[in-house]
Amino acid sequence: MARRHADAATFGACAQCGTRIDYLAPANGSSRRLTPVSKRLCDNCRHRSASLYLSANALRARDGDTCSLCGLFVPQNAVKPHPLAAEVDHVLPISMGGTHDPVNLALAHKTCNIKKGNRPPSWKRDPDEVEPLLADWRSSGPIPPPPSCSVEDCDRRVESAGVCSTYRWRLRKYGSTDLPLRPERPSHCTAADCDKLVRAKGLCRSHYARHLRAGTKCTESSCERESNTRGLCKPHYNQWLARRHS
Repeated sequence: MARRHADAATFGACAQCGTRIDYLAPANGSSRRLTPVSKRLCDNCRHRSASLYLSANALRARDGDTCSLCGLFVPQNAVKPHPLAAEVDHVLPISMGGTHDPVNLALAHKTCNIKKGNRPPSWKRDPDEVEPLLADWRSSGPIPPPPSCSVEDCDRRVESAGVCSTYRWRLRKYGSTDLPLRPERPSHCTAADCDKLVRAKGLCRSHYARHLRAGTKCTESSCERESNTRGLCKPHYNQWLARRHS
């Protein structure tokens, strides 16, 4: 009895082809476990349906400008986040085993698609709820597109201060939309008579280690030599090793 319940919790069947799915195994091409939505389909069916996905413009060209949920007109110039903007509706919701196949996709208003949620395909919205939005649209005309970034050759949406999020971050960090020029870094050690590759601060590994130890003295009493390892100079470090292995 316990084993049967364990199998029911960790295994399932693909909603499209019936293949057994291991819920605890990582998804194909990912190191994460399956999400609740991806548990509905096996890897093959999920990838096949994703490759057939159609955009809202493609559905408009195929089915016309009518919302599949309320039956009213979907304005072509309405852009998100306007409630009348065009969206792709899954006739059979993904959470119920629906796929991205073209036969399962339909055009819908953004507000209708949100209202539907994961309801069954038979659900339809009352057109009287959407008609006031269409009336306002016809009276006020198309809403102009959101302003774009004021930086030249950047068409991203404005975040604040007239610029997009990328240039806004540069303004806050550098005080300008341009990145500061970084000085050229040497490729080889800058110490005299050393041609090794740079490790840090323009120095190779050996000279950088000496740089870190510069100014530090041996921790042994009455010793003024520079420390080499473990806070000890070379003679005291060798003595420490000899005592350790004796």
